Amino acid sequence: NDERKVVAFIGDATLFHAGLPGIINAVVQNHNVTLIIMENGTTAMTGHQPRPGTGEVGDKIPLLPLLEALGVQFIRQADTYNQAKLASHIKEALDHDGFSVVVAAHPCMLKFTRGRQRKHPGVPLPSVKIDPATCDLSRVCIEAFGCPSFQVAEDGSVTVNEDLCIGDGSCRQTCPREAIALPAKGGAQ
Repeated sequence: NDERKVVAFIGDATLFHAGLPGIINAVVQNHNVTLIIMENGTTAMTGHQPRPGTGEVGDKIPLLPLLEALGVQFIRQADTYNQAKLASHIKEALDHDGFSVVVAAHPCMLKFTRGRQRKHPGVPLPSVKIDPATCDLSRVCIEAFGCPSFQVAEDGSVTVNEDLCIGDGSCRQTCPREAIALPAKGGAQ
């Protein structure tokens, strides 16, 4: 159906490995496709090997200039932790006729937390806290953000599973009551 917009997702490592021919074809044919590139700086699905865009092995191949060199006319980039900006870019890309790319960029938090744990063995990761006096139990943090560390207790309150929380505070933007607090400074950073 030529009237429907196709949305495709690809990781940055897979893009370098196998996605470039598809991008070239989409540019040349001006396919009505929005490609969302999840740029996390690693090959997460197979063990966090470096990818060509990191510069860890060989010269760094920067993603945005590469996309421009391939002829992509519509490119937007946002940090995935800025949800409002990312959502705006995706909406703009979906409204665009023809090929469009949105780069959703943020370092892989699993790789980051494992590196932090290696640097500071035995030091627990920080965890955000929920102020029960401020929380209105709307569960926006669970439903809109989807972080697995947020859980509903038997009494209906929202709690944080400290074994799952990485304490980066990215969830704070979802709470309309500002009931989510960052951990105190001084832990493993």
